[in-house]
This record gives sequence, structure tokens and C-alpha cells, in this order.
Amino acid sequence: MADTSRDRQSRRQLTRPRFLVQLIRLAALVGALVAAVPSCGLIFPHNHPAPKSSSDQPSSVLVDVQSHNWSDITVYLITGGLPQRLGMVTALGAASFDFPSQRLNNSAGIRLRALPVAGQPFTSENILVLPGQVITWTLENNLDRSSFSVY
Repeated sequence: MADTSRDRQSRRQLTRPRFLVQLIRLAALVGALVAAVPSCGLIFPHNHPAPKSSSDQPSSVLVDVQSHNWSDITVYLITGGLPQRLGMVTALGAASFDFPSQRLNNSAGIRLRALPVAGQPFTSENILVLPGQVITWTLENNLDRSSFSVY
């Protein structure tokens, strides 16, 4: 009978370290879960403000062109190096064009290009414009003297 009580004590001593190892593993698992759950938003959901509706944000940019040139001129919008035809201004005339604000590249700005029927094309310098603003472009007979304003 003494042998069986010794066997039981040795078994208990062997199971105690196993029990401690399992308890440490369980504590590490619970700690990892407690650390990970808030980051995935289960306990504290992220409250993001609702995006503004499209009616709150201006959806286009207006380009008013006043031509003092003797030729008809085709006006192009250049964003990211790609031209998009806006329309044509008659000689000594005026016209208004608009383009969607999605065409804006806020970091680089836009350029306007005037392509007269007779003569050399002219490209403006970079124009930084935001949705809802108006670009007024005055084209002179000598296109190099043309000017613009943004408001």
C-alpha cells in the first residue's frame, strides 16, 4: 500500500508542473485576446462621421473665358497630362464651361490650353482650384499675354 501512495504523490508532483504550464498558456491566450479585441472594434466600435452627401459638396468647377483674340479658340482642360476638350470660344467672344470636380488633381493643379484655329497653342501655368470655384481666363490677341484669376 505504501507503493501506491508513493505513486500517487509522484503523479501529483508530475501533474502540478503540467497544470502550471497549462495555466500559464491559458493566461497568455486570455491576455492576447484582451489585447486584440479592442483593436478590431468589437468592444469599442469606431464612430466615423457620416460622409457628406453629394449635395453638400460642389460638383463642378466653372471656367469663364473672355477672348480678345481674332481667331476662334478651342479650350482644353489638362489634368495629369491628359487633355479634355471643354469647348470653343468664338473670335472676340465669351463662353462658359464647367467640368466635374473629380477631374481635379489637388496636389498638382490643372492647366488650361488654348488652341486657336490659326496660330500657336498656348498652355497656362498650373492653376490650383477647388470644387465650386470659378476660373476666369482672359485670352489676349497675343496669347502669351493672357491671364487668369480664381475665385
